[in-house]
Amino acid sequence: MTATRIETGTPEGDALGFSEDLFSGWLEREEHRLCLHYIISRDKNEGNVQKLIRRWLEEGYHVSVVMPRPIMQHILKKFRFMPSVEYFPDEYVDNVEVWHGPGLSQVSV
Repeated sequence: MTATRIETGTPEGDALGFSEDLFSGWLEREEHRLCLHYIISRDKNEGNVQKLIRRWLEEGYHVSVVMPRPIMQHILKKFRFMPSVEYFPDEYVDNVEVWHGPGLSQVSV
């Protein structure tokens, strides 16, 4: 199965709680795997990103985050995400840092 790109402002994004009124960004989905490549919260310091990640984990998604900034790393540590390095040849020139949710190792999407 091929990963599907999902952006904010789409029905697929809205169904995942990745709505345009709260976020800007994109992710990839493959079955029950979500790989968040880019996210900006429209309302900073409101906890929306943390709520979104919690929701995905509670719904049973395997969540990974590509190249998280320090504030995102702080959030991911709360959920016991662990860093690794991966290569996404269709998206990035070099290997990139990817943080995986609890119990996950390197998962290609």
